Amino acid sequence: MPVIKSDKIEVSAKTRGAELTSIKSKDGTEYLWQADPAFWPKHSPLLFPIVGSIPDKSYVFEGKTYHLENHGFIWTKEFKLAEGKADYMRFEITESEETLAVYPFRFTLSVGYRVKGDVLSVEYQIKNSDSKTIYFSIGAHPGFRVPAQMSDKREDYDIIFEKKETVKRYFLNKDNVLSGESEFFLKDSDRTEINRELFEKGAIVLKEHKSRSVSLKSRKSGRFVKLDFKGFPCLGIWSPKGDTPFVCVEPWYGVMPLAGSTQDITKKEGIITLEKGKVFSSVYNITVG
Repeated sequence: MPVIKSDKIEVSAKTRGAELTSIKSKDGTEYLWQADPAFWPKHSPLLFPIVGSIPDKSYVFEGKTYHLENHGFIWTKEFKLAEGKADYMRFEITESEETLAVYPFRFTLSVGYRVKGDVLSVEYQIKNSDSKTIYFSIGAHPGFRVPAQMSDKREDYDIIFEKKETVKRYFLNKDNVLSGESEFFLKDSDRTEINRELFEKGAIVLKEHKSRSVSLKSRKSGRFVKLDFKGFPCLGIWSPKGDTPFVCVEPWYGVMPLAGSTQDITKKEGIITLEKGKVFSSVYNITVG
């Protein structure tokens, strides 16, 4: 399993899904969720070519219907390690006959991980290698241990936004698409406590927030994880119901569509349009302390 290090953190990832598997500080504290199947058997899956689900798990392109499971397929595929250095690793994948059967576009997707000090940078690059325009969404789904150390409890943590927000959360139905219902998540506030009730109504889906930085921070120990996601227009925050010991903070280029909305992928809410030969690039940062 590839490993990179800085003077403050050590990061590992695996070729399946180019998925992060560990973010560990110099003192041995593990910040990334360790995929305990009793709660959630993943660490940090990559979401592509959709975020969440789509109505009837299908979409239409040029008159043909295609089937996609929740969060797409890329997290199940084997990448190759294209580049490896002491502080940087990059994974790469291209389309295959298997992917073309559910996603009729040719592409090259690159995922890079770079460490410097206490910061991990996650770099996405998608090249359109098709003869036509391609359509996609891409998003992150990292889970973080809450608490990160034994002296803390889950309820010691807050979710802290970069700015004070008055913002709604959008609810999902049983098919993991937007139900059309919403309520205020924050009202002129930059934080909320992590408690048992926070996720009882499911994932928190945000689309109109101003902040491009969110932290999970313990009021007791000061331990924190901070995500900076400039450019990512949408955000998900999720943990299963109950007292589960992790929280996912998910920057997204894309969002689940409204139940009953068009299945035409070219008109899907939040879809990215990438012309022939063009490259889409984005980066978000994870800081731990």
